[in-house]
Amino acid sequence: MSTVKVIQKRNNSTEITISGDLNIYSAMENYQTHFQTLKFKEKVILELSAIDEVDTAGMQLLIALLKVIKQQGSHYLIKTTSDSINDYSKLFNLDHYFINNDVITRLEEQ
Repeated sequence: MSTVKVIQKRNNSTEITISGDLNIYSAMENYQTHFQTLKFKEKVILELSAIDEVDTAGMQLLIALLKVIKQQGSHYLIKTTSDSINDYSKLFNLDHYFINNDVITRLEEQ
């Protein structure tokens, strides 16, 4: 099971922390509960270091979340990722979703 914590900050940012197992058993529930109707602020900061296990459904949720952030005109910064996210993204060549210097640079400039 995973835990999602969403904080809308006064400094025009949204902080999202995800921990635990992000898998087929929790991905849809997390999407419906936390992300389906969420309006992101200008800056979105993601903390993914406490994700213990991830599977295809969990990665799909994260990638969909990043796409929705962009669609809403927000910028994101991934502070840290867990070993399971790093391993999965390298194995399936998904690094470009989780390491994007252009997005980080734009976020730091604001």
